[in-house]
Amino acid sequence: MIELIGVSKRFGQTTAVDDISLRMAPGELSVLVGTSGCGKSTTLRMINRLIEHSDGEIHIDGQQIRGFREETLRRRMGYAIQSTGLFPHWTVARNIGLVPRLLKWPASRIHARVESLMTMLGLPMDEFADKMPRQLSGGQAQRVGVARALAADPDILLMDEPFGALDPITRETLQHELRELQARLQKTIVFVTHDMDEALRLADRLVVMDQGRIRQQGHPLALLREPADGFVASLLGGEDRGLKEAALLTVGERMMPLGAKPLPGERISRHATLREALSMMLWRHAERLVVIDDQGMAIGELSLRRLVGARSHE
Repeated sequence: MIELIGVSKRFGQTTAVDDISLRMAPGELSVLVGTSGCGKSTTLRMINRLIEHSDGEIHIDGQQIRGFREETLRRRMGYAIQSTGLFPHWTVARNIGLVPRLLKWPASRIHARVESLMTMLGLPMDEFADKMPRQLSGGQAQRVGVARALAADPDILLMDEPFGALDPITRETLQHELRELQARLQKTIVFVTHDMDEALRLADRLVVMDQGRIRQQGHPLALLREPADGFVASLLGGEDRGLKEAALLTVGERMMPLGAKPLPGERISRHATLREALSMMLWRHAERLVVIDDQGMAIGELSLRRLVGARSHE
């Protein structure tokens, strides 16, 4: 568990973070979001003491972080950034094995860990182990950065705009892979972004910051439906909040059972989002869709009326 209690950070006369309190549960993916200069990256870097906090307390599993040696604390936390920070003259395998080597793991254990992570992140050992960072695509380099952050099996993963420099298709792919990785590994992740769609797609807990303060925090759906004020509502998309909410809900959650005589129609996966369903209806001029399972079997149907009025059925 990560807990910030009344934490502030001042740089001279400037207050970058102003008396914030925040608790992140074990295994939770918390996303800090806000406009540039709101204090989100400063907050992240205070957790691993890359920046020292001025006031308040920061606890990891109930222990104040200043009770740890800085090197020990940072090695307990994976850290992934936008530029990846890979050493350009080291191979992929050597970059990933950096922290285990610092921790003096046996060579055989390091090799096994590097191979496991590379396989998990879609980087086959025989193809990528000896490549240099300059030989990688942006998405591949970012995967290596994530692998390196996970190499020593830390309980906490800090990620500062890790996908910010990637093209939209690669970025969406890595967002999906991060959610799948989180489901398997159950790390406590603190993720910083200024991209609201990315924040909503990833977050278990969404933390909206402005001018060094937390304006609102909670589950993304709760913030979309009941923003605390006009600033939060605007940051979450203003009048587009309904579409953003639809992107978080699946067809399977809103479908109705098939009738006794199901009608033919356009088919959509139960895993698709309501936003994707609405798009298909508009594109295909359809007022209803047949919902299918992973085997392609019809299991339900979704009408335009049900989709638009879904909130009233909760």
